Amino acid sequence: MALIVIFWILSFGGTALTYIFTGLYHDWWWFWTIPLLAMAYFLVCFALWLIFLYIGGLFVDSDQERIYKPNPFAQWTIRQTCRVILLLLGVRTHITGLGKIPEKQPIILIHNHLSVFDEFAIAGFFPKHLIFISKPGNFRIPIAGAWMRYAGYISIKQDDIANGVEVISLATDYINKKKRSICVAPEGTRNKDFPNPLLLPFHAGTFRLAQDSGAPIVIMAIQNTNCIFQRFPKARTHVYLDVVGIMEKDEYGSMTTRQVADKARGMIEKRLEHKEARFYHFRPKKKKEEGAE
Repeated sequence: MALIVIFWILSFGGTALTYIFTGLYHDWWWFWTIPLLAMAYFLVCFALWLIFLYIGGLFVDSDQERIYKPNPFAQWTIRQTCRVILLLLGVRTHITGLGKIPEKQPIILIHNHLSVFDEFAIAGFFPKHLIFISKPGNFRIPIAGAWMRYAGYISIKQDDIANGVEVISLATDYINKKKRSICVAPEGTRNKDFPNPLLLPFHAGTFRLAQDSGAPIVIMAIQNTNCIFQRFPKARTHVYLDVVGIMEKDEYGSMTTRQVADKARGMIEKRLEHKEARFYHFRPKKKKEEGAE
């Protein structure tokens, strides 16, 4: 929350200076403009921050094949920027189950994939700094792509077995030697037809990373990131990140990758079914059916 706090301090400072130097404080009628001015200055601060990110990104090599070492400043920058963006989009993020996560060892975070905002919510509010495994297209996003590379994020090509093996090897090295935690979505792509189905099939190869590294698998269910654009700016969106289970090496060590994938998928599916009432787009459908009756 550091960047948000800094932006608000600068915003109210700018508002106060505006009132002092323009003489608006002499007339009580103008006091209603205080929140408007503060928000305007907040947006100005964010715009200047984006300019800083753009300029900083120019110094990051755009070569897709180059792998950067995880940089703490880049990871902090991404975390803070994600929080500001979600705030401006009216998103409130709720996280449960954090007490289950091992504190002093790297983990592999597995989650269902609904939207590009999955990574925003996880990077912004998950307690550990994570190295994301993401598709190449995300690294071509202006500004964001450069900082993702600088933070050490890993690009993986879909349906490319050789590249997948290389990525698993690199991620395993991150976990065992650099003590970094990894985040990956086993579905491989966004579930554009959610909630029918609730989940796409999980790629069993994803869990080879766990077997090679021996790291605990943290399984997370994500809800409502796919509704953010639909609800903005009319309504706030509540996004839920629920840690639904942990699989230690003692548990998955004797299992095949397919068995691990099916068990992880089942845990997420059970959570989504249990918390169906949270889905915003279920409600209009139910109302429509009740109206038809």
